[in-house]
Amino acid sequence: LASHTTKWTKECDRRLHRIMCYIHSTHHLTMTCWIGDKIQDLTLRLFADADYAGCTDTLRSTSGLRLCVRGPNSCFAISGQSKRQGCVSHSTPEAELVATAHAMEVSGLPALETWEPVFNRSPVVVREDNQAMIAVIIFGRNPSVRYLKRTHRVSVAALREMFLSDQIRLVYESSDRMRADIYAKRFTDV
Repeated sequence: LASHTTKWTKECDRRLHRIMCYIHSTHHLTMTCWIGDKIQDLTLRLFADADYAGCTDTLRSTSGLRLCVRGPNSCFAISGQSKRQGCVSHSTPEAELVATAHAMEVSGLPALETWEPVFNRSPVVVREDNQAMIAVIIFGRNPSVRYLKRTHRVSVAALREMFLSDQIRLVYESSDRMRADIYAKRFTDV
């Protein structure tokens, strides 16, 4: 809705009313975070996700990210963000690559600089639920995303180099455990 402030319609009014009703009916729900582990048992986890062609008007995808501290007895959210991508993606792996690059730029690399002295080790674990996107990162190229640098200004080689370092790990996360979904996808359940 925020992207429609200059072209507001009756549909926007209806959607705003629905959001306000949701907020009014769920004000008792709160985010709860806890830390119950020693610092050596904690890791930073960055979740990145995208919805392919999620905007019904422009068919652009939305990138979502969530950065949190996790441990056996700890779950503490640090940041989350939702952002529409700059142009239309041609595939789900392309949208996921753009989302991961954005997550690394906005949260992953700054978190590494901030938290490395605290944890005294390289703590960032990036979680991704698209195996085709992970394969593109591992191999460093894929013909289906060859225009990514030109269209989205994202370099697959730069992403591969980040994940080949000892400081950042890329790990597969099943879609049902993806924490960035809430920032990228619409609710299907009323």
